[in-house]
Amino acid sequence: MKMRKLFAGIAAAATLLGGMALGAASAQADDNTQATTPLLQVNNAQEGHTYTPYKFATFANAGNGTVEVNTVNAWKTAVTTAADAADNDTKNSIPAEYANNPAAYVATFNAEKIRKFAEGLAKTNPLPSADGNGLTVAASQAGTSQPVAVNGEGWYLVTDTYTKTGDTKATTGTPAVVATTVSGLTNLTISANKTTGQGNIASVGQFNAKNENPLTPPNKTAKVGTVDVNGKTVNVGDTVNFTVSATVPASAANYDKYPFTITDTASKGLQVAAATAFKVQVDGKDVDSHLYTLTQTGDAQSSTMTIIKFDDVKSLAGKTIVVSYTGTVTKDALTDLNGSVDNKATITTNGGTSGTGETESKTYGFQFKKIGVGTDENALAGAQFVVKKGGKFLRQDENGAWSLVNEQKDAKVFTSAETTGLVQIKGLAAGDYTVVETVAPNGYAQNFKVTFTVTISEDGKVTFGQDALKQVTPSNNGATTATATVKNVKSITQLPLTGAAGTTLFTVVALLVAGAGVAVAVKSRQRTH
Repeated sequence: MKMRKLFAGIAAAATLLGGMALGAASAQADDNTQATTPLLQVNNAQEGHTYTPYKFATFANAGNGTVEVNTVNAWKTAVTTAADAADNDTKNSIPAEYANNPAAYVATFNAEKIRKFAEGLAKTNPLPSADGNGLTVAASQAGTSQPVAVNGEGWYLVTDTYTKTGDTKATTGTPAVVATTVSGLTNLTISANKTTGQGNIASVGQFNAKNENPLTPPNKTAKVGTVDVNGKTVNVGDTVNFTVSATVPASAANYDKYPFTITDTASKGLQVAAATAFKVQVDGKDVDSHLYTLTQTGDAQSSTMTIIKFDDVKSLAGKTIVVSYTGTVTKDALTDLNGSVDNKATITTNGGTSGTGETESKTYGFQFKKIGVGTDENALAGAQFVVKKGGKFLRQDENGAWSLVNEQKDAKVFTSAETTGLVQIKGLAAGDYTVVETVAPNGYAQNFKVTFTVTISEDGKVTFGQDALKQVTPSNNGATTATATVKNVKSITQLPLTGAAGTTLFTVVALLVAGAGVAVAVKSRQRTH
């Protein structure tokens, strides 16, 4: 009988441990339960996974709290190999009396050895024929308990395979070693290390699937006010409201302790609020601050990492933790005219680290070159401009942050640069802008100052509008590389005179002449009275 190993006090190993079966509970089988069609039950079934049973040992002579374990002939070699590997990787470690019944020897293993045994047994290539119908979990079954049909009472290896989105080849998940219920065997006690995820098992024939699907990445949002700016544009100076929504796996309830860490990384160019300003909530209510620690390193000149670490979220199994905070876009985000800011978050549990939840926002700008006539035809310094948006003027503080003001006197003044004549306006969100020349350089006509429009699209393309006197000449208009030259003249005769420009000039001259005529008429009338 020793060679067949009585199956009683070792029920934990035979029933629950290994791979998916990571722990145990304490329960008893119903004295009146007689399983006519043995089933295995997988709890927390994972969508898209297929659980396939392979019987490597049978049960016999159940009674008086014991049952004999007998290795299935087709599995003897595989069980022996896996047992040797699990038994401190020692070859020929199985005692001679178990040589023909290695599964009975496996029944003496502790929890850790059973886990290793399950992993090794699942690597058998090829696996013998399955002993039951594999269960492929549909979306409607995900997270529930589902039966896996098997052929008779016994000890089963249950493999877990699934195909990740975008993959063409199935991936092998963590296997389980699970026993069915046993007819004629009552008062079966299940006991094992429940810190590894089987804390809610109520009877033999059940196991909790590990959360073998990749952890669901956290969901991230980025809004300025109520406007979603993920994938869109922002101004330097905008305050962005960020949220990180991280769902605790339902399987966390099966553990005595389930650590859970949210790591949030903000890129260069985001001045993240202090750690004390972060909100951590579940169901709209603040989480007890004693349940987690929050640490923060870095700054807007490099990047900022914030770590929210929970030692145990078992009580939050299946819940979504929402972390919210603000970040201000700074000029550090800029690279030349344009720039971007992004924010990434991951979840880490004892099952590994999730994929990344991410937001990204762009910031753009535009530039033009001021030119004159004669010696200034390549560059003209000293012209001054203001920029309007939606009827208000752009203002910029010393940190590069933009705001809108009503009065021109409060607006940011841009001056065309010495030598190059260049004017650059950086760190803007998409939109329609109006550039107004307020001062022409000395020696240039003040009555021919230029006003023109600029449109920045969400993808950074810049389009320059034409001014009334055709003094704006775009290059690559409608492209991200668009620029323009903006001309000043000293007299009306230096305005463009070809095509539509000539028509515009004659219109101006006509208006000037008409204005002179009105003045003469008024004066003449004054003399007659």
